[in-house]
Amino acid sequence: MTRYDDSSGDNVPIDLDGTFSNSDLIYLGLDELAYVKQIVENGENIFGIFSADGEQIGMAPEFELARAMAIQSDLYPVNVH
Repeated sequence: MTRYDDSSGDNVPIDLDGTFSNSDLIYLGLDELAYVKQIVENGENIFGIFSADGEQIGMAPEFELARAMAIQSDLYPVNVH
């Protein structure tokens, strides 16, 4: 399982060869990141979990539960304001 409390890899530059278009950047982190943001579903405020390409992949009634669901799926949760 991936450890998210290990900061040894933080701020390490990523070596990208070639040029990327805006559409190419959508796929950067697709299998690694989950974006968590508050949404309204059926009149209720909940937290949506989204893949890097914007597809909703889950939802939870509480922020910490949404983060836990992402981690359990081996994704790194990122908060979106």
